[in-house]
Formats: sequence, structure tokens, C-alpha cells
Amino acid sequence: MRAIRKKSVRDGHVRIPTSVKDDALVQKRREQICKAALQAFTKHGFHETNLRQVTKLAGLAYGSIYDYVESKDDILFLIYDSILSELYHQLEEAARSTDDPVMQIRALIKAAMDHTDEYQDAILLLYQESRVLKTSGHLSEVFEKERSYLKIFRDVLERGSRMGVFNLTNVKIMENIMPLMCSTWALKRWNLQRISKEEYTEALTQFILQGIGAPASARAGIMATALDGKNRRRERKALP
Repeated sequence: MRAIRKKSVRDGHVRIPTSVKDDALVQKRREQICKAALQAFTKHGFHETNLRQVTKLAGLAYGSIYDYVESKDDILFLIYDSILSELYHQLEEAARSTDDPVMQIRALIKAAMDHTDEYQDAILLLYQESRVLKTSGHLSEVFEKERSYLKIFRDVLERGSRMGVFNLTNVKIMENIMPLMCSTWALKRWNLQRISKEEYTEALTQFILQGIGAPASARAGIMATALDGKNRRRERKALP
């Protein structure tokens, strides 16, 4: 019997072979598979979950999953690609929301924190199984995806430095630190249960702005806005 030649469909920057010719159907089925897999991986663990379980949760016929992915590693990369693509678009929108470098930093942190909060389970899974990402043949796609969103942070930091708004000696360090500190909201959630997302975001914003040498007046303005918002929340809670 002649083997079916599989083509490669590009999901973001990740190429995974498929025998299905309908790209829209491939995208739809892979979204189903990723959603089901994330549930299974979160509940049972990545290594304890098999493709039969994922197929059942996704509502697909047994065996049909292999028309769209070849392994659990492929699924993990599809989840990774989807999460990082969403982060990239949210950060891009945040950076375009204002021309003020200080406000851009604030917007980037808020966008990254909102994304981290929404995708906590997926982010935790990806960090736990990072060794799979490193050894499964998709490493170049991983690096490309990482560089694409880190560049958004770098562009804002470099522009602020050129304008004299920030005082940075090494942009490369800070562009990596900022998203990592946002990810801590998911990675250390066990130790942050009594801290609200808003409180964490405000504290992180102040910490980063001070670290990049933003003017004290700009930091004070942001803190005043944050405290005003916190007071309004307290007042609403106190209302009968």
C-alpha cells in the first residue's frame, strides 16, 4: 500500500505534518485537540496522559487524531504556539496604545499580567515540560517565537532610553526580566494566594520603572493612580 504523503501546515511558526488538505479543518481540529489536551495534561500530568484520552475528550473518532498531530509533543507545541501568539498580539496592541514610554511600559506589564492570569494552567504546564520543548525538534520555532515578543519590550525600552526617559545600561537583561516576572504570577501562585492580580501588577510596575530609571515624577503619578483605584475598590466593598 502506498504511504500517504503528509503536507506541513503552519500554525503560527510551528510546522506539523498532516494528511488533511483542508487547512481550516486542520486548524479547527487542532484547537479542539489542544483544548482537550490541556485539560488532560493539567489533571493527569503530561507524561501520564495518552492520546486515546485526548481523542476522547476532544470528541474525535479513535485514530483520527493522527490526521492532525503525530505525538503528544506536537500537541504541546501547538499549545505553546497558541499561547505565545496571543501574548504577542496583546503586547503589540499595548505598545501601540500610547506614545509615552512610561505608559507603554505600564501597558506592557498589564497586558502580560492579564495574559498570564488567563492562561495560568497552560503557562505552568509549559514551564514544567520545558525539556520537551528543547528536545523535540521544534527548538528553532521556540526561539523565533520568544524573540518576536521580547522585541516588543526591547523596542519600547530602547526608545525610552534614546529619549532620555529611561536610564538603562543593559536593555537585553531587562527585556528578558520583565516577562519572566509577569510569569511568576502563574509559577508562584501557590505563594501569592492572598495577593490580588491588581496589587501584584502595581507593585511590579513600580519595581520595574524604578529599575529602568524612569523619572520619580512619572512613578509617583502611576502610584497615585493605583492608590486611588485601590481606595475606590475598598469604598465599593464597604457599601451596604
